[in-house]
Amino acid sequence: MATHETVTDVYGPGTFTDVDFTPVPQDARRVLEYFAKKTPGFNSDPAFLDNVKFTGGDLPILPGPIKAQVLSAVCQGMIGLAAKEVSALKGIETGSIHVDTDLVGLYPATVGLVEIDGMDATEIQKSGLLQRVGLDVDKGVISKNPMRFRSWAIFPTREENVNFQILSSLDPPGFLKVFGLEADDPSVKTNEEAYEKIKSVTTKYSARELEHICIEHGFCGQTCLSPQAWRETMMGKSLAKHPMINYKQVRGTESIPPAPLPKTSDKRPLAGIKVVELSRVIAGPAVGTALAALGADVIKVQSPHLPDLQFLSITLMAGKRVVQLDLTKASDRDQLLSILEDADVVVQAFRMKSLERKGLGLDDMVELAKKRNKGMVYVDINCYGPDGYYTERPGYQQIADCASGCSYVNGKAYGLDEGTSVLPSLPIADMLTGAVGTLVTLLAIRDRTKQGGSYHSHVALVSLDTAQLEQEVGLYPPQIVSQVQSKFNFAPMRPQHMVTDLLNIIIAGWRGNEEKVSEREEYYVEFETQFGKKHKILAPAWKFEGGEDVSPRWDWGPVPNGGV
Repeated sequence: MATHETVTDVYGPGTFTDVDFTPVPQDARRVLEYFAKKTPGFNSDPAFLDNVKFTGGDLPILPGPIKAQVLSAVCQGMIGLAAKEVSALKGIETGSIHVDTDLVGLYPATVGLVEIDGMDATEIQKSGLLQRVGLDVDKGVISKNPMRFRSWAIFPTREENVNFQILSSLDPPGFLKVFGLEADDPSVKTNEEAYEKIKSVTTKYSARELEHICIEHGFCGQTCLSPQAWRETMMGKSLAKHPMINYKQVRGTESIPPAPLPKTSDKRPLAGIKVVELSRVIAGPAVGTALAALGADVIKVQSPHLPDLQFLSITLMAGKRVVQLDLTKASDRDQLLSILEDADVVVQAFRMKSLERKGLGLDDMVELAKKRNKGMVYVDINCYGPDGYYTERPGYQQIADCASGCSYVNGKAYGLDEGTSVLPSLPIADMLTGAVGTLVTLLAIRDRTKQGGSYHSHVALVSLDTAQLEQEVGLYPPQIVSQVQSKFNFAPMRPQHMVTDLLNIIIAGWRGNEEKVSEREEYYVEFETQFGKKHKILAPAWKFEGGEDVSPRWDWGPVPNGGV
């Protein structure tokens, strides 16, 4: 029974909108208690939760009715609480946790809030700097031309009021070829022309037909559902059986003894913990970046043959070491196995079971841990969830947004025609998945220290989206959405816009407002890196009262791709 007062269906079937507005810091405290109680293994004692101090402006700084900023604050508060428990096991008193709700509102925009020697994110990408420094893992895979760029967008279908998210992943040529289109069509000169060209094909098919074609060829694609429609699917019902923050001890590892935390001069909670990150794009790398700030030794493993998005390296590589390995080579595979031998944590965000087929799955790592008699934490990240018939299906944040109903809700909030869907304003599901991946790692390390054993966690992008649509969380009423829009004057957001479009729209709105929330100096940290002498990125999203030596921080700034 929900205790938070809401009204139904303001933003379509299955939506719950607040009756009264609660300022962001107070709302974050309320929602913190809700998720603390729902999370297995989390200390939900109100006195313990009171260690988190939320401060910030009353109004959200993000557009639309979805409370992404509140959930971002909650996730960071829970990370701080788990880090406090781990620190206590080392005999370190951290004090309370300070969460600035304006700063955590910026957190989903991390990848766009960067400056190198006076250049902003857009100028950096145009400068050629990323291609000159380190391995070029991108080669213009998405940004090369308008057809590639608009192969990540929401389109109408043959059916009235039904939209479909196409997403060519990191293979626009292969994806577009399936639909008889050329990724490098020289006749298409603008993003608008590209959208119309692709639209001329999508409107020949129903959403079900488009989805079948994507599944048949192994590509991403998702019908834009309402929240109610998602909950009624078999996949929605499968995911609903699992908590958003989902971890547990692996059965059969109970006899592995507790693993004491490493003794180091570094007072951060994860100092001396070794993490191997096997992931691309945003969600998995966001976990690794956050764990590095908590003191972990994070080794990111890259393949020279797998494309990635180059511009992410200037933010999501902070504090990491990088090694380039080609797993088709026996020597490189042996090197990875050697790295894994003494790893405490593995974070993997490739398609479910793909690493299992390479002998690097959960069961393989559990066996390794048994042989060395020291438990391991294995974190799986995917789109749709740990089980059900979509679990091995590829998917990115945009796919999760359209499956869960978040994109549908935005379209309704912006006054568009029924079924017209618009992505959330930032890579919110990605970055919140990164936060939850960090949280479950801390909880598992805590339990390994106290109880022993190995631990498995699963974090699903759709789960983070559906959490924002729960009745107990609630949505902002239209008058609050209008107030935020009036304050920041965000440019219109529409189905054709992909993440980079939306990042630019949101950052422009923040910079145009007199408060200039995204330009507060205290929200950034600066390094001298291989990219430039003054490399500024968004600071960690929370800190301990006990000071800098116990709080999250990076020992060095972002490093280039390829291990240079």
